[in-house]
This record gives sequence, C-alpha cells and structure tokens, in this order.
Amino acid sequence: MSNLLSLPIVPPQPDKEVYGFAELALFQTYTRETYLASFGVQAPAWDPSRPSKFWFDSTADSSAAGNVVAYKIFAVDSTGTWALQQLVLRAAEAAAVNLPGSVTYAPYVIAPTGATRGGSAQSAKYLSMESDARTLMAAFGATGLVDEGATIYYPMVYPPDEPRRSWAILLNGHQQNVGELLAGRNARGVGSPGRWDTSQGFAVWVPDPPAPTGLDDPRPPRPLPVRDLLPNEIIQTGLMSVSVARTDLQQANAMQSGVFLPGDRATLQGIYDIVSKLALAKQP
Repeated sequence: MSNLLSLPIVPPQPDKEVYGFAELALFQTYTRETYLASFGVQAPAWDPSRPSKFWFDSTADSSAAGNVVAYKIFAVDSTGTWALQQLVLRAAEAAAVNLPGSVTYAPYVIAPTGATRGGSAQSAKYLSMESDARTLMAAFGATGLVDEGATIYYPMVYPPDEPRRSWAILLNGHQQNVGELLAGRNARGVGSPGRWDTSQGFAVWVPDPPAPTGLDDPRPPRPLPVRDLLPNEIIQTGLMSVSVARTDLQQANAMQSGVFLPGDRATLQGIYDIVSKLALAKQP
C-alpha cells in the first residue's frame, strides 16, 4: 500500500442547513471497481478476519506491528445518543482497504495465427513460445520438448511473422501440448490462483476454490473517519435519520420565515419576569 496515496483531507463546511456525516469524511471511499480505476491495480482479496473497510490512510505508519492510529467517527454512545467518538485501529489496518467482492483477472487472450496444415487453418490455442514451453518443462521436470508441427507428412506451415510453434513437452511418457496447458492455466483469467498437479504422471492445472467475498458478511464495515464538528455545527436526530446541522443557517432561515426562535423565547421570558415583578409590586 505504500505506493498508493490516500491522504487525509479537510472537507469544507457545506453551505447547507443540514447534511450527512459523509460530507465531513477525511478519506475517499472505494469499491473494487473504483479502486482499480484509481490505482491501476486490483485491491487485495477480501480478508474474512477483518470487517469490510472502504477507505485507507496511506499516512498511517505500519512499520511496527504495535503502531496504532486514532480517528474521530460518528457512532451511538452507551446512552443511545449519536456523538463523536474515538476509533483506534492498528496502523496496518488503517493503511489498507478490505473491499468485499471478488478479485477479477484479465481474460487470457490468444492471438490469432495464419499457420496452416495441409492447407487447413490451424487453431492458435495449440501454439506457444519456446520460452514458455521450456519454463513449464523445467517446472515439471519434463524430459523432452518437441515441435508437433515438424512432421514429414503434412507439416505445419508458419507465417514469417509467427514466432510461436506447436510445442509439446514429454512428461513421464505423456506428450502434452504447451498451448493447451497455458490455456488451462489461465482459464479463469491471467494470474488466477491455483497449482499444477503432476501426481498422475501428467500435468493438470487445479484452480483454487473460490475465495470468500464478504458480500454476505453481517458485520458492519469500519466507520469512516470524520473531522471535528465546527462551533456552528450540531448533530441533529430526526424521526428516521441523523445528520449534521448548521445552527447559523438554521437561525437565519428561521428568522426569514418568522419561526419562533430560542432567542425569542428568552426575550419573552424576560418580559414576563419584568411584568410579573411589576404586578407584585402594585399589590397592597
């Protein structure tokens, strides 16, 4: 995460009477799609040991395992009231997202070929580079490498600009086409996880079981850190929602609309007190 930047921001105060907590957020939030679009790399696979987390702080110092970072969040306190509270996270968690969803992999694209055999077009699926063939040969401990198209009868004819050949490896007496092996390896996308199994004497790619995605995780995600409330901001709870309100705009709008304000109530109370004292003074 060190090369990906997500720095704390100080959001300006909205020019609105009421607004949601998200408008006080210190960090941008991401989905798997927007993370990839922003940074050009896949977000790490969802970690089931942690709740989902849609933001990250690249300034968090995770160089030591015991480092922690503290943030302010909006949460319900022990009395059931919404308030600003402290969230303390390990720096390593603060510095990383934990986005639900599946890791996606680029599709395996096989370039077409003009190769022919006996005048018939050949499938590019069976072609591969010699370097790829030798890499698999070494990985499997194969004993030989052959070009299946180099035969006396009906040899494969390759165009001058075609560097691939119909390479096959010899493994425990089995001849396996490298192009087919590579297609099997990348059937779920380039770089998708799995392993080669040669226990039966020939190579088979075994993909890993599907990883958990977190899409059905019942735990709430890590809250989004926010800035402190300003002097003219309060938490306002309604019948169906909770939000932040600007007291200065509330008062200005109320004065324009003729609403009875707390200041008006105080003035009226003062007048009432004065009148009451005068009335008592006139009593015999």
